Amino acid sequence: MATSSSLSHVIHSIFPSFHGPDVRRDFLSHLHNVFARKQITMFDDQKMERCQTIGPVLIQAIRQAKASIVVLSRNYASSSCCLDELLEILKCKEDLGQIVMPIFYDVDPSDIRKQKGDFGVAFKKTCEGIAEEKKRRWIEALTCVATIVGEHSRNWNDEAAMLEKISTVMLEKLKMEKLWEMFRSHDIDRNGFINEQELRYSMTRDGGKVTDEEVRMIIKAADVDSDGRISHNEFAKFIETDNIEKVSMFGKFATDVTLSWDEKKEMIQWFRLLDVNQNGFITAADYQKYILTNYGKKVTDEDAHNFIKAFDVDCDGQVSYDEFVKLTR
Repeated sequence: MATSSSLSHVIHSIFPSFHGPDVRRDFLSHLHNVFARKQITMFDDQKMERCQTIGPVLIQAIRQAKASIVVLSRNYASSSCCLDELLEILKCKEDLGQIVMPIFYDVDPSDIRKQKGDFGVAFKKTCEGIAEEKKRRWIEALTCVATIVGEHSRNWNDEAAMLEKISTVMLEKLKMEKLWEMFRSHDIDRNGFINEQELRYSMTRDGGKVTDEEVRMIIKAADVDSDGRISHNEFAKFIETDNIEKVSMFGKFATDVTLSWDEKKEMIQWFRLLDVNQNGFITAADYQKYILTNYGKKVTDEDAHNFIKAFDVDCDGQVSYDEFVKLTR
């Protein structure tokens, strides 16, 4: 079970719902390390403690996450807060299409689904004094999550191998979701295809510039069946290989500076090198990581902030692509 703290400044890819210091110390800390190696961020608060209700900041964290992992242990249902987290997670799954992966941690899914065994005992105790309507919603949520495909710790002799599989599956799911987000941002009329008009609009709505010839070139390059539009499968195949031409075409790199196609590719290539975390902005931490990785030198916090300050026109502490272009040409 997580608690709300200072997470309003960071959006995490994964929200973990769990209960018990043993789960956090052992299973979850190891999973966090495996995720970190694959650059998957997970909400992590070292001040996790018991709570009775789920607060607004915690709800925001769940809604902003790209996916949730529900670690269903024998003691999970002993926390009313965890059960409320589960309600919100499943609501996000239904309303927002959020990815949900249950981990059955030394517990049988049927015990979750039917609220029996040690899990059932914990659940029954938590339900004491709870309104019947709330209890009904909890039961529905537990029944639902128990039917979602996940991992079963009892099926693994090697927990490290299980964690590796979880991270691999989650990374693939996140990549697919990112792909859908990119496709939907260009599929303006939501008919499952991107045509020339939609592509031109999506590439210029944030101030970017593109010629009709460039739009036609992109459509032609991605349009495998030559029907004059790009389907989701064509889109996926087209950007599967992450080269700079494809990133230039479909990435969100808006600027009102007129650039040739070659200049645009060069600018984006340099920007992406400095944007180490690939979140669309260059931060002081990005700059420090870039210099350390490529030149083996450590940059002080002061020097890193001075570098950002030189580009940061709007003084928000980070450098956008537009700011980068305007001050490097």
